[in-house]
Amino acid sequence: MTTLYSTTLLCLLTTVQLTLLARAKYINSVLEQERDERTREHLQSELSLSKILFGGGQGLTSLMSQDSEMLLGKEEASDEAISEDAEGKYLTLSWWLLHVGWKDVGERVRRGVEEVFDGYGLALFFMHILLNASG
Repeated sequence: MTTLYSTTLLCLLTTVQLTLLARAKYINSVLEQERDERTREHLQSELSLSKILFGGGQGLTSLMSQDSEMLLGKEEASDEAISEDAEGKYLTLSWWLLHVGWKDVGERVRRGVEEVFDGYGLALFFMHILLNASG
């Protein structure tokens, strides 16, 4: 029973962690695609034939003088990224559950079983299980 509960808790913890990491990666991917699309549209508008021919060359000159970092839309890491501190907490919690927490889970399971089957002897306990399983 302890193994079942501990494995379930570990699977739940891992699922939550992977879900949060996948969400952050998805959001960063969408933001990067949006920046790429904005950059592409900006370049198309600045390098249009009519703007180059009739803009007096100022459009091309201003485009070349712009900071390349700004033009490409490079920004700091997104606020949606999972911090290393949060990842460390998840790993620490997983370690704790595998090395220490299973003892607490086992104790709780033992107390629960004792409360339910307190008045039963061993023979009555197995009879109770067989009757409940068949009916």
